[in-house]
Amino acid sequence: MNRTTLLRVTVLVLSLLSCKKNDSSNNNNDSSNPAYELVKGSLTVPPFDTADVTALVPLGNLNPPGHTFPTDHMYFYCFTNKASLNIKSPGNIHILRIGRTHYNAGLTNDHYDYTIVLGSDSSYMYWGHVSMLSPRLLAAVNNFIGVSCDVSYATGGSTYQQCFASVSLAAVLGEILGIANTNNGLAGMDLGVTIKNLGANPLDYFDAAARAMMEPKLGSFDGKTRRTAPPVWGEFLLDKVGTAQGNWFRYTTKKGAEDSNIALVPDNVIPSQLAFSVGTSIPGLKTGVYYFDTQNTGLINRKFSDVTADGNTYCYTLGYPNFPFTGNTLIPNTSMIVKLENISSLSVEKRNCDCNCIPYLFTGNKITYIR
Repeated sequence: MNRTTLLRVTVLVLSLLSCKKNDSSNNNNDSSNPAYELVKGSLTVPPFDTADVTALVPLGNLNPPGHTFPTDHMYFYCFTNKASLNIKSPGNIHILRIGRTHYNAGLTNDHYDYTIVLGSDSSYMYWGHVSMLSPRLLAAVNNFIGVSCDVSYATGGSTYQQCFASVSLAAVLGEILGIANTNNGLAGMDLGVTIKNLGANPLDYFDAAARAMMEPKLGSFDGKTRRTAPPVWGEFLLDKVGTAQGNWFRYTTKKGAEDSNIALVPDNVIPSQLAFSVGTSIPGLKTGVYYFDTQNTGLINRKFSDVTADGNTYCYTLGYPNFPFTGNTLIPNTSMIVKLENISSLSVEKRNCDCNCIPYLFTGNKITYIR
């Protein structure tokens, strides 16, 4: 699994986890039992041996177009010489649902991976990109025989088909629930928590000892840059009403794939660095994450939170993905103009000149986003 494939996780998984119950024949789920609810500070074992963990990527990661908006889950990255890594139960906890995702059916990169959901319908932790289930979990879903699956869909250049089987299994502390295979020395897994249909900080549900092992890993996927700005676990709810900062939708529907949208938000590792997370809808600009050097005055490279519906059009000089980090530079003859029309409408256009090219006028290539 390469980095792009890993980060392009299934964008509809949360709605499926909270809404879908494609039951297997062994469904005896009783998720109303209060004992099944997640309890803060109750989990005592990280899912991986932390000696193998290179990084734990904070909430708010950007990887358009599949994740154009900041993610409400974290990512474990493990660069290792081991062929695979065991995934352990973090405590004595209830397994609520097990999912299987089929990627790129019939193509050369056709493959499957799995999702394990622990807790209850109203509060659950999930692990995505599990390479293989333990024999007990695979038997519990009868290898997904007879489980109905959703219609396949496409996002981020890949196709996906998901199946979820409801189960009711007791997992004991430290039990091996599956494995993460390594590919070119890299293994990885999603880690998320949902409380009443809203993402939350997964580390809140581990005790102090387990958190102390994981929090120092928070930062960039390669482990080279740690997040030091509070909250160190990151943020994903970044909209600032009345400003340009936040998530913007290309179309009136606010459900489904994020490919056509855009986000104007802080970076999740260095939040003082602002970024455009660009999907597929801006003419002449390929999907990606673009950075700029922020300014506190004027109309060029202003902080998104400073851009209001003041009648002004603002201009941004764009850097290559991961600018201004080592080895990257500004994109020549390229700029983005942005105007907040009102609290719920944002105009954006890519131009083939820098911000010295005035006036800042929109053309037929303008894209309007809503919030």
